[in-house]
Amino acid sequence: MTLQSGPVVCISYLALAELWTVPRFPLANQGAEVRTIEWSVAADGPMTAAVLASLGASPLLISNDIGADEHGRFVRGWLDDRHVEMVGAMRPEVITPRVVVTADDNATRTWFAHLPGVVDGLARVDLSPLASASFIYLDGYQLIEVAAARAVEAGAAAEVPIFLNLGGSELSPAVAAALHGCSNLIVQTNVDDDAHAEAPALARHLLAETGATWVIVTAGACGAVAVSRSELISVPAFPVRVRHTHCAGAAFSGGLLYGLRAGWPMQRSMLLGSASGALRCARHQSAPLPTLAELQPLCTRQPWGMVSSGYRPLP
Repeated sequence: MTLQSGPVVCISYLALAELWTVPRFPLANQGAEVRTIEWSVAADGPMTAAVLASLGASPLLISNDIGADEHGRFVRGWLDDRHVEMVGAMRPEVITPRVVVTADDNATRTWFAHLPGVVDGLARVDLSPLASASFIYLDGYQLIEVAAARAVEAGAAAEVPIFLNLGGSELSPAVAAALHGCSNLIVQTNVDDDAHAEAPALARHLLAETGATWVIVTAGACGAVAVSRSELISVPAFPVRVRHTHCAGAAFSGGLLYGLRAGWPMQRSMLLGSASGALRCARHQSAPLPTLAELQPLCTRQPWGMVSSGYRPLP
């Protein structure tokens, strides 16, 4: 695949993300001190669009409308500051969706989502920009599976390459049905660090289930694997002092997608994704996202190497 002139269209829900840190999660019917509260945005789609913009690509975000309240103004300003063009509106009658993400000292995270009107809103969004897209990035969470299936069908009809991010969710029947016969498909998901040994098997399972060209599974500090019908590629994570993990997966996706859109081989694209994710986590969550000029020297040095190996092809 060679570099295309159209935008990368990112489709997902849009919400304020409130990031809480606590020493440890409380037992049932008990409490915990909240040390810090910071604001950002969710979900992965808006974050991936911002990463692509920082790398020099031209993203377009398709998402639900947001409110004209304080939360909505912050979200809109966050996107504007990062040069992300959005198909959607700020409307006074809308309550801006909100996600609370809580992390403790054991690097455990959990989240609570308040997404009023998001499912219905995403099901009605205008998908006509997909016809001129160079690539489609789509969050395929079960939470928004109906909208995701509709976007898959529209992208397949327009014959645009699709990058489907499951974000750790299981592949829903609705999205699986929409993927049937879809060509030029890439699927990404993730596992916890301590389940990294399961990543190749999960990738092979999703490969058979979706018919994708490639399936990528990330495993945090344990790196990532990519599986096709004839190859297995493994890329370790860059060693950094992690300050947070918010947007780590989206930073990886943005770097990977930038490379694939430019026609790079999977190994090189994954390397850029790994560097993007690492440098994102090494900075404060509100700091500027890594640029291509910052990431390329890291990728060139390859301080820890990269492994590529074959395996028995799928029938």
